[in-house]
Amino acid sequence: MEGIFKKLWQRFADFAKGERAAKGGRSTTFLLALACIGIVLMFFSASPEQQRTPPPLDSNSEAVLNPFGLKGDYRERLEGELEDRLRQVKGVKAVSVLITLESGSATKYAQNTENTERSTTERDEAGGQREIKETTERKQLVMTRDGSGEQAVVTEERQPKIKGVLIVARGAENLLIKERITIAVAAALDLPTHRISVLPMD
Repeated sequence: MEGIFKKLWQRFADFAKGERAAKGGRSTTFLLALACIGIVLMFFSASPEQQRTPPPLDSNSEAVLNPFGLKGDYRERLEGELEDRLRQVKGVKAVSVLITLESGSATKYAQNTENTERSTTERDEAGGQREIKETTERKQLVMTRDGSGEQAVVTEERQPKIKGVLIVARGAENLLIKERITIAVAAALDLPTHRISVLPMD
């Protein structure tokens, strides 16, 4: 590519010399030739990486559900709320909270249940008969319609159980403040105190 540019430049240079010799100055044709060279150089000077079009995003990539998303969101929200409350405790200057959960959240949906029973009688070669009963159960989610479309009706939603809490707070080296933090967390989360660990912050 560089060799092509050199050849083009040499041709235009020779052409320009002829024009200057003929008219004794820089002609309009020479200026147009320089402009064309500049456009060509600007077009081809971009690297292949800059000219390469990025691949389109996969529209389905965002549709994949993360099974741990609800659990993580709930934990982060709870940690943030607890930190805000503990900062209001007298003597606590800075605080960081880490919550450990036992399992993820659970949601129950309303269902319509339909039971179907069918009885059939079979006779054997000896003249005896046997009655056979079949029961079929069919369940279907109860849906409700709103402005955004149809959604399943939720009957129960259980948040994850809290396994333990670690709190690092500036001021927790004071036993009175440490006790205040422990009591506050135990009351807020309904946890026994042995599941709450409070450490001083450097």
